[in-house]
Amino acid sequence: MVFSSVVLIWFSGLVFVVFHSFTAAQVCKAWCYQHGLTEPKYRLLYSVVAVLSTAAWLFYVQQLPDAPFYAWDGTMQMLFWLIQAVGLLIALAAFSPIDGLVFLGLKKAKSGQDPFVVQGVYRWMRHPMYMGAMLILLAMPEQTWNGFHFTLVICLYFILGSRLEERRMLAEHPDYADYQQQVAAFIPKIRR
Repeated sequence: MVFSSVVLIWFSGLVFVVFHSFTAAQVCKAWCYQHGLTEPKYRLLYSVVAVLSTAAWLFYVQQLPDAPFYAWDGTMQMLFWLIQAVGLLIALAAFSPIDGLVFLGLKKAKSGQDPFVVQGVYRWMRHPMYMGAMLILLAMPEQTWNGFHFTLVICLYFILGSRLEERRMLAEHPDYADYQQQVAAFIPKIRR
């Protein structure tokens, strides 16, 4: 019974990833622009659609038959909570140097493009939002089979999605190539 749930999670995850990637793709953005939906309205619509589709997928996964996978207690539980706290701090730090209203589509970016931010935590990692979320999800001290596979799908999507996002950033910001060479994607480089 759990095996069929896992298959459905990966299949529905694939559908979610394709849909989410398409709505973020330049071709979808260009089509919306041709039909009068320009920034920041496109970004706002994208944000709303992303939240609703994620919630729908999560609701679907919650309805599937499930079974416990693991549950840590004691020292391991505290270690996992500590990792989650680090993930939360990284994710919150990712929002500090960016304009939240632009990010959500409630305000137009001054440049008219996706902002290229290199302040704060972005000096050490290119994708702190993804990294923070992955740490929170991967360090759950208690996990079911469905939850574990949902986490794997999300983490894989963050890694692949970051590559698509970087292609877009390279097209909009030529300086991004130097930034890619100097700053790690997820795990900061240790420098002397």
